Amino acid sequence: MKMVNNTPRVSYILKKRRSRENPVIAPHLYKFHGIVNGIDLTYGDPYNDKFIPVSYTSENVVEGKRAAKEALQQRLGLSRSDLPLVGIITRLTHQKGIHLIKHAIWRALDRGGQVVLLGFSSWIHAFKMILTQFSSCSDLVINTIYSIIADFMLGADMILVPSIFEPCGLTQLTAMRYGSVPVVRKNWKVWATFLSRLHDTVFDVDHDKKEHKQQALNQRDSILKEQIHLGVDYALNRAISAWYNDRSWFHSLCKRVMEQDWSWNRPALDYLELYHAARKMKNQMNN
Repeated sequence: MKMVNNTPRVSYILKKRRSRENPVIAPHLYKFHGIVNGIDLTYGDPYNDKFIPVSYTSENVVEGKRAAKEALQQRLGLSRSDLPLVGIITRLTHQKGIHLIKHAIWRALDRGGQVVLLGFSSWIHAFKMILTQFSSCSDLVINTIYSIIADFMLGADMILVPSIFEPCGLTQLTAMRYGSVPVVRKNWKVWATFLSRLHDTVFDVDHDKKEHKQQALNQRDSILKEQIHLGVDYALNRAISAWYNDRSWFHSLCKRVMEQDWSWNRPALDYLELYHAARKMKNQMNN
């Protein structure tokens, strides 16, 4: 660390976290810079994708996602009903919150929603056991076909990301690209061993007014966070209730999240600025 001029981290919060957990790093905190990841906008573009039912932008997101949702329901054998569709796309590991995902499946179905889970790892067998408990249910699908990940993003009304911890997270960024509302939980105990950094990119649409104001030029919207284990219930209930009780508001949220810029444009400039700052510092030291 003594020889390093600058070092990037993929999260603003991760930068602070590293200094607290390691006293060796703390004196060098000024060298750490949080730069949030971006996504490749040429991949998974709902406007230029030739394989989706209706190409869409934020201006016709309701029409586009409705067609994609019906196509996904038909492809997976779900009942083609006007129900909130919760998508979960993840590696099934402890980090991703396996127990929270299981709980969320029960909660979403209990609220009259549909659930599609695209998961990977040996844990998938444990999740498929859940299907035996819903033998007569046509509102739950568990799949492992990676090639249909875009279909899940397109067709889901909301994407659940209940991770125990995330350095940055890309699922929520991709979800917003497709106009799907990310549903996450928030851990307010910043001293905890595992802290989700999703709130670098996902702000609570109801409560995080300060963050919204700070991001006036690039407002980062979305639902939904809470500080306790039952935060998944809290967030998911709010999202599903919004879908049922105020559909026009929910659709406006889909439009708003889709209009956010999560490309590599800004992060790339931040990395260049960091590089040039390091070069400048080195030149000054040499002189």
